Amino acid sequence: MNAPETASAAPPARRLPVRWSLVVATLLVLAAIVGLRRAEPGYTDKLAPVLLPGRVEQRVEARNFAVQVKRVKLAHAYRVRGDALNPGPRLVGTSGIWLSALTEVEVLQAPGFVSAQLRTRDGLVYPASDHDRPKLPGMNLSGQQLAAGLPATGGYFFELPPEKLAGAHLQFYAGTLKPSNMDHLVDIDLGLDAARTRKLFAEAKPVLDLQ
Repeated sequence: MNAPETASAAPPARRLPVRWSLVVATLLVLAAIVGLRRAEPGYTDKLAPVLLPGRVEQRVEARNFAVQVKRVKLAHAYRVRGDALNPGPRLVGTSGIWLSALTEVEVLQAPGFVSAQLRTRDGLVYPASDHDRPKLPGMNLSGQQLAAGLPATGGYFFELPPEKLAGAHLQFYAGTLKPSNMDHLVDIDLGLDAARTRKLFAEAKPVLDLQ
């Protein structure tokens, strides 16, 4: 009886050397791709208004308007003239503080409107008060149609809580609704640091006469 044949042992499997430099390079490339995708602006960011920075007393020209903020002032209330129904002087108060911005504004291409809003340090937005609060014909620029090429000087008026004033910026845009996508949004740094804010509050009058 023949003895069973013994199977020959299989040769050991070859192990390919690991090229660690190639692995590291691949991981670095993948990390860079992920980082670029995260850094790429989203759809909303691409459509956001284009900020044009400026400061008080500087004329800033946007696509279809120019603006220069001359000074800002605080008041606790305004005294304005009455009208036909209420001929006597009247007070316009607020539960917070009034901020007025003396401004020269000019539309450059066609008649239109320039609106303003106050953006606080924490991102809250306070639109300028309507044209009748305070009611100052020819002086309150909010909602006032402007003739192209003719600068107008007047004020934009804002009501806001006193604690929101420090660090606030004043912003301007064309139209009457809200800043348009991909259009210019002029952003004026009012220089409202702690010292400047305290000074404005110290100078704020209980009633500012605008008659």
